[in-house]
Amino acid sequence: MVEQRILGGRLIGVAVLVASFGFGAGCDDAKKATVDAGASKASAETAEAPPPQPSASAAPFAVVGEMVRIPAGSFVMGSTDGQPDEKPARRVQVASFEMDVTEVTLGAYQACVDSGKCTTPDLDHFCTWGRVGKENLPINCLDWDQANTYCASVKKRLPTEEEWEYAARGKDGKGFVWGTTPPPAGVCWAKPRTGTCPVDSVLIDSPFGLRGMAGNVWEWTSSGYSDDYSKPRSKERRVYRGGSFYEENPDHMRATTRNRRPADTRLDYIGVRCAR
Repeated sequence: MVEQRILGGRLIGVAVLVASFGFGAGCDDAKKATVDAGASKASAETAEAPPPQPSASAAPFAVVGEMVRIPAGSFVMGSTDGQPDEKPARRVQVASFEMDVTEVTLGAYQACVDSGKCTTPDLDHFCTWGRVGKENLPINCLDWDQANTYCASVKKRLPTEEEWEYAARGKDGKGFVWGTTPPPAGVCWAKPRTGTCPVDSVLIDSPFGLRGMAGNVWEWTSSGYSDDYSKPRSKERRVYRGGSFYEENPDHMRATTRNRRPADTRLDYIGVRCAR
């Protein structure tokens, strides 16, 4: 299966080779090439849909700047009934850390580029880079190194997979960050023709008070990918989590769902959230 996308004025074909890369497990987002192929220029120029309204109040945990302090704890990571790469489910201990309340915005990333610390992302159909007046949309179309560099520039880092899943689910093992029901109002998903949502318009969907842990853009983590949790981690393929505005199947936004790409991948449905 080949995914083709226009990135920064270049047509890039990404070959997903099941035999050589072991992509038979997990959530394979190459399906999005079909969605992109069906999106016309006219649809790209239509007015954006009104952003969803948040349906939760203030974060229940201590906010540190624009981060939430998440207490140490243990939880059962992965699942027994999801994709093969979510197994084996096992108990994980996580030390206390801080996590950004929202995904990194275009405005925040622009400031990093202006300072000379960050490089520019790609331009594409739904890339936010270069969009005037859209500073509160999540930055996207940046690769793993760019995401890592941004977090370091503000004295933060990328979260591990373990930290990301714990921040999304808490200790009670929810399949979805909001529980077990289909996505409620305020989750930025099923918008393959309108794109991303402002980061402060999406639902507080984490037990720790984080916004948009499901939907809007997938989020790079620091972790390398493995076909399941018992196998060695790849140094080339990096894990990203959380689902995006493209998703029309809610299973793709489950808190245990894993996805992966080579570290140099830049796509309009992948962004970043930092930890510390």
